[in-house]
Amino acid sequence: MIKISIRKIFARYDDLLSVTAVLTVTVTLLSGVLCFDGVRTERRIQKYISDDLSVEQSTRLSAFEEQACLPATAEIRETINTYEANVEAEKQRWLADQERRVAKLRKKREAKEEKARIKKEAERNTKRTYKGSWSGQRISRSRGSVMGPSGRETYYNLNMASCVSIMRSKGFSEKKYPYAVRNDGVKTLGGYVMVAANLSIRPKGSFIMTSVGTGIVVDTGGFASRNPTQLDIATDW
Repeated sequence: MIKISIRKIFARYDDLLSVTAVLTVTVTLLSGVLCFDGVRTERRIQKYISDDLSVEQSTRLSAFEEQACLPATAEIRETINTYEANVEAEKQRWLADQERRVAKLRKKREAKEEKARIKKEAERNTKRTYKGSWSGQRISRSRGSVMGPSGRETYYNLNMASCVSIMRSKGFSEKKYPYAVRNDGVKTLGGYVMVAANLSIRPKGSFIMTSVGTGIVVDTGGFASRNPTQLDIATDW
């Protein structure tokens, strides 16, 4: 997807170069007119100086004659100045647009890489702390205790405000890790299932696999001393 977007960017850049080339030829022709006129103006000034007029008098007199003899000169100059300003403005707009596109693609790629990294970390933590097997059952309101991928799972329903506050202090920002309750009643932080665990082997902020998705440790409980690998899933049941 990134390669396709980059090709599109270069295609738009080629189009911009083509238009710029055409307009550059036009400006070159107009500039030639002004250059030729400029030579004539300079000669007139030198003639006036040779006729004992001051440089300032000669320049002003030549300017009056230029406007009288070539009324289109000022208009041509104004056209060239306007064109150059428009080309520069278009160039800056194009560059800003490409910078925004690249930044958006980079942000999307980084988010995808971060999600993949967290999943790998959760899988490593699962293998490190639990050697049992998972039957594939998901914890639910009607199934209050299951053997999940990281050990036995239960659920609890408490106000998570204090847990969220502690996690914020640890750097899990509201923007990146918003608190939410899923449609199935599971409480999440940044999209990750909020769980309570034994903090000596699964510290707060660590990721772990659960039967209802990748989890993040935010809490602990008395169960942890009895069963170090048990997880308590935060829900609204």
